[in-house]
Amino acid sequence: MTGQLHVSSEFLQRALGFGQEGDPLTVGIFPDALPDDFPLTLPKLPGLRVLGSVRGVATRWSFNRGKSFSPERRQWRVFLDVGTALDETMADFQTALLSQGWESGRAFAQTFVEAGQTRWLALNPARGWQLDLAGREAAGESGTMTQVWLTLTEAEAQTIRHLLGQHEPPFDHVHLPMPLLRLPAGWRSQMSQGSGGRVSSEEYALRGPGGAAALWPVLLPQLAAQGWALLHHSEDTALFRTPHGTGLLSLAEGEAAGDRGEVAATVVHLGQRRPV
Repeated sequence: MTGQLHVSSEFLQRALGFGQEGDPLTVGIFPDALPDDFPLTLPKLPGLRVLGSVRGVATRWSFNRGKSFSPERRQWRVFLDVGTALDETMADFQTALLSQGWESGRAFAQTFVEAGQTRWLALNPARGWQLDLAGREAAGESGTMTQVWLTLTEAEAQTIRHLLGQHEPPFDHVHLPMPLLRLPAGWRSQMSQGSGGRVSSEEYALRGPGGAAALWPVLLPQLAAQGWALLHHSEDTALFRTPHGTGLLSLAEGEAAGDRGEVAATVVHLGQRRPV
């Protein structure tokens, strides 16, 4: 069930983003439509409906030494409903955009992957665009549908190269590989920090049903399949021998983790010392 809320255009402009040189009155609001200058052709998907869009600017962080951020960049935010399930919707978007010269961002490949993909970062080097796509499955009038948040932003060439993993200057060539672990259905992950090199580590907040007890039986076989041989397993920590050294996985529960509480996950990969 939806309803109508009548507010002033100035209120929406101020609420939905900063405009050029900080002037909210330059923010464009387009109910049920796309701006005339929207530069992306949306794929033809079943039941696609444009709920509305916003045009404004964004301050883009720069990876150049000596300055903290780059000038304002044009940005469009589009809100869509699509008449297919989340996985199908995300796959259709990727298929359509990858065939148009877009590339998946791969600046940092995370260890924990959700069962259903809810976000996608894509870059178009030729046109100088960054695209952030997020989806959420919801119940529609005729069954399952997906709500889509699409953000398209101008980006500097150096920013695009960085998000594609083409770092300047190159990172330390010694970078231990981390495992790829698919979480069970119903689980979500949020990375809190990570570091690479001869000692690689990542920390996550995981949330889902059953707590750590539900994760160990799913994650341990995946690690074994990737060459992580289990040496020791206690209640909240597992130690492994890996093809490159030593690995550790820790799953620490919060008080409510047995229901849908939070599990603090830490993955560490330590390279073995070589004889001098």
